[in-house]
Amino acid sequence: EVFFINTGVPHAVVFVDSENPPVEHWGRTLRYHEQFEPAGTNANFVKILEDDELLVRTYERGVEDETLACGTGCVAAALITAARRGWSSPIPVTTRSGGILTIHFQLAGRQFSEVYLEGDARIVYRGDLQPDALMA
Repeated sequence: EVFFINTGVPHAVVFVDSENPPVEHWGRTLRYHEQFEPAGTNANFVKILEDDELLVRTYERGVEDETLACGTGCVAAALITAARRGWSSPIPVTTRSGGILTIHFQLAGRQFSEVYLEGDARIVYRGDLQPDALMA
């Protein structure tokens, strides 16, 4: 069963029993599936953990592979879980990197609002842009 939501980026969400699903194979299959043409979709594989927590593995379009974390994918997984399973805010989500993002939201009927995520912010790269790179 595949669920779909757009959290600023299109996301397919699939609930799985394994912490190690074949993300690359299934992700690529979903990403290019005719149902999501022409733009394609990201694919999130969600395992429900104890204590109302999620583990999310994401295949991202553009990267064309699994990434260590995807904020919009974690939001997608949490919102689909809340809608399908009646979970309330906040929902902790563990990413492939081992980091935890906490998804907050308001749900009234079938409408989500006040959606945001909370988690660590880290500098993972620093670079200098040279003046000649600014010339077009």
